[in-house]
Amino acid sequence: MLYFYHGQEDYLMETELHKLKDKLVDKSFLSTNYRVYDNPKFAELMDILRTPSLMFGSILAVISCEKYFFDTKGKINFDDKEIKQIEETIQTIPDTLNIVFVCKIERESTKKIDTRRKLYKILTKYATVTEFPEWKPYSKELPSWIQKQAKQKDLIMASDVTQFLIERLGNNLRIINAELDKLKLAIYPTKAVKKEDIQNVCTSTEDIFVLTDYILKGDKDKALLEFQKLCTNKHYLEILAVLQTNFAKLASIKVDSVNKSPFEIASKNHLPEFIVKKQLEKLKKVPMDRLIQIRKNLLEAEYRVKTGEMSF
Repeated sequence: MLYFYHGQEDYLMETELHKLKDKLVDKSFLSTNYRVYDNPKFAELMDILRTPSLMFGSILAVISCEKYFFDTKGKINFDDKEIKQIEETIQTIPDTLNIVFVCKIERESTKKIDTRRKLYKILTKYATVTEFPEWKPYSKELPSWIQKQAKQKDLIMASDVTQFLIERLGNNLRIINAELDKLKLAIYPTKAVKKEDIQNVCTSTEDIFVLTDYILKGDKDKALLEFQKLCTNKHYLEILAVLQTNFAKLASIKVDSVNKSPFEIASKNHLPEFIVKKQLEKLKKVPMDRLIQIRKNLLEAEYRVKTGEMSF
């Protein structure tokens, strides 16, 4: 059986791979029948596709294949002859051999798989294809997923509480799942989660949106406190990178607000109009030169950390 998983939501992808492993691979032979490969070149790929049947159950081979589809360092290309051999071999894969091609795309990335590539057409022709797109904070799937996860953990969350959790944590499913576990322990034996619980328990998380607001308001004490909390489970360079992204978006919205309506800005940035209006309200009293200066400060901080001039 052939599978092709691709997309930005790596947590859901890994969850699906785990389910597949539990379903297909006998735990007694996990060390031999579960195999992981990192962008194998043609010769190794052919060896994987030609793995002979074994007496001891099914094999699951997981192949990371980002270098097959993106112009990255070490990009791997297959010529027409190799592509033909790959397709012919795929058609003769034995029933006991299960192969998953996995193409992970960076979160918040604009990268897209080149669907014109011959390998992509082969995989979509013969494989079971599943896309794992990154859910946006306003997507309908996100609240449903959170409530489903909460139910599995024997927690009860009203819709307004779920929305509050999203506002606090963003859309990183891995972090949300971990915070739900923390909430379960913190409110035991109670099952119903309240907004106050989220505010008290989920402060040391990826709550960079709150940090962004503190910086915008010029509230340095709260901004520093929030930054310290975030650093307990997040690398400071990653926090700085997300802050740069946030302020780049805010600057873009501020510039566009001069001659574009909230609806036009929302369409350009692929955001709901109500979120754009909310951001414009925050930016009303923030001059453009302040946004530029904040971005310069963030870039300088990142440079000083990377060169060793500054440490945390």
